[in-house]
Amino acid sequence: MIQIDDAGSGSFIGGTCIGFYRPETNEYYFDIIPVELYNTDNFKKKLYLDDVVEIAKKAFTALGVSKSDSIEICRGYMFERLKCWLTEEGFCWYVTQITGRIQEVVEKNFELYAVNLGLPNDYIKFTRFPFHFHKLLRWVLSDYENRINLCKVGWKSWQKIKDISPTLSYAQIQQSNFVCLKCGKHIKKGSDVAVLEFFSNKQNFIFLHKGCEN
Repeated sequence: MIQIDDAGSGSFIGGTCIGFYRPETNEYYFDIIPVELYNTDNFKKKLYLDDVVEIAKKAFTALGVSKSDSIEICRGYMFERLKCWLTEEGFCWYVTQITGRIQEVVEKNFELYAVNLGLPNDYIKFTRFPFHFHKLLRWVLSDYENRINLCKVGWKSWQKIKDISPTLSYAQIQQSNFVCLKCGKHIKKGSDVAVLEFFSNKQNFIFLHKGCEN
């Protein structure tokens, strides 16, 4: 049997991890749909769905998948074109709720990928999987020029607010649990900070070390 799952399709940051698992042998195959396929033009064409098929072809070769294997596919839109390809190629597949080992591993794999992109591990825990859009937006806007290219900018949710322009002010932090979302270091209580304010679904504030706003 082969199980197929995805992780990260709901994360504004990064592409999407596609995972394949053969329970009998505990074999895995993972690959990432590049975030470039989520830019405005490619997203409209849903090219990321075509890439799922290409990833599956490589995974099937690596795992030795045959027509006699039963294939379980996670529910969701990510596998629309894969299901068509499987049918055309004569594979036996069905859609079900994927749980257990494959789900845990593919989600962890995406989390490690996101950390490799620069997203702090502690912030991932704060946003809660699969990464809350508006909380991730704070991290992106903390260093917009360097981070926007890591994002699924073709999303309608981003297109609605893509012209967002945070206002800058300064204050003195009175709490000790803040981290600068640009450099990732702790902000000491009583220190001067730069404050970026913006409105998405609600009023949001980003706290940075004074000097990190430049």
